[in-house]
Amino acid sequence: MTRVLLSGLVALIAVGGAFSAFAANRAAETTVELEMEFWVSLSSSSAFVSTRQEGEEWVTHDFTVPLEAFPGAPTLLVSEPVTLSVPITVAVPAEEPIEASVYEPSPAAVPHVALGEAPSGRASCCRVRGMWDDPAAQRAIASEMRKVIAYARTNMGLTHRGPITINIAYAPRGLLVRYAEAFGVELEELPDECAFQRGEHFFFTPRCRADETEIARQWFTRATEAYYVSARWAGVATSEYYFTLYQSGEAPTLRDDRYRSAIFHQPATDFRQGRGHDDLMVAAALYAIESYGTFEDWESFYEDLLGGEPVHTAFESAFGVTLARFYREFEGWAERERAELLALAYGSCREAARYLAARAHADGGGFPDYRVPLEHDDDGDGYVCEQYARFPEEELVCTVVGELLPQEEQ
Repeated sequence: MTRVLLSGLVALIAVGGAFSAFAANRAAETTVELEMEFWVSLSSSSAFVSTRQEGEEWVTHDFTVPLEAFPGAPTLLVSEPVTLSVPITVAVPAEEPIEASVYEPSPAAVPHVALGEAPSGRASCCRVRGMWDDPAAQRAIASEMRKVIAYARTNMGLTHRGPITINIAYAPRGLLVRYAEAFGVELEELPDECAFQRGEHFFFTPRCRADETEIARQWFTRATEAYYVSARWAGVATSEYYFTLYQSGEAPTLRDDRYRSAIFHQPATDFRQGRGHDDLMVAAALYAIESYGTFEDWESFYEDLLGGEPVHTAFESAFGVTLARFYREFEGWAERERAELLALAYGSCREAARYLAARAHADGGGFPDYRVPLEHDDDGDGYVCEQYARFPEEELVCTVVGELLPQEEQ
């Protein structure tokens, strides 16, 4: 699904007069051949930098350089000036000892990899910033992220694009500090109370830094590049499809309660503008997959979107029907489905309990909110009337309260 969005540019730079060594009162000047290689991430508009002295080993530096559109030339990207510390060895004929600064490569620097491959590996996967005095918390969130990455690679064929930096803090205010450190811009408030991401940085609030579900959701959003496709609904649907598959081990279907609830409660047209709830966008994608083709067709459609293909062209190429027809047929189906669900709805928990089997007690009880639309969903989980449930048989206790009946007294 996810392609490596890196391109390599190699430059050979002659550094003239950049090295001076002093022996007694005599100076020696020379020229050193320094090779530089840039790994440009098209998804995040940033670059890794690799350097080596001619004939020596490559070193990929442990930072990325942000790139921005150059004013007046939108086809060019430019970075702020960057200072690099590079190891250089020069033989200078001198009888007396010379003094020169020696560069020690950073332990965090990742090894050089061949052209066409992204800097990758365990060390570059998950750098954690914040809560430095709690290494257990740092290890825990990095370990969980690696678990998601390994599972998705083995079972779904999704590749990790790295390195990424996970930002955590003891308090939400600390994440504002992390953001300013990463991007040089201060935020007045966090974009999300749970988690969000920008470029190579993930931010997890105290509420969600130990939330395995949210850690996985953020990674799948990145792995499918959901933020970077032209049709937002397609990005959200793809990310949520994989996320649901990861959580449950089963592919979602239109018959799942969460998608029927989205259809019941929202205008079907909202999904195409990217305004609808995530579940409505997934429902639209599932309708396309179940009506016109397979998930493999959806993958082809999505790959074309990532490649810059217009959404209507990519959809028709993958499914053999026009995007306009898909919009029209899904929205018509959703309206009919909503009318049918409305006809089958109940007015109260008590009325629903007469005819519907409640969700299992172990799962929380209750009925799907579209079956009893007048009841309030207190916890926002898509179920209402959660006091109604089938209790495990072993938990049922029979008690007799009150006086014995007359016939029992005799």
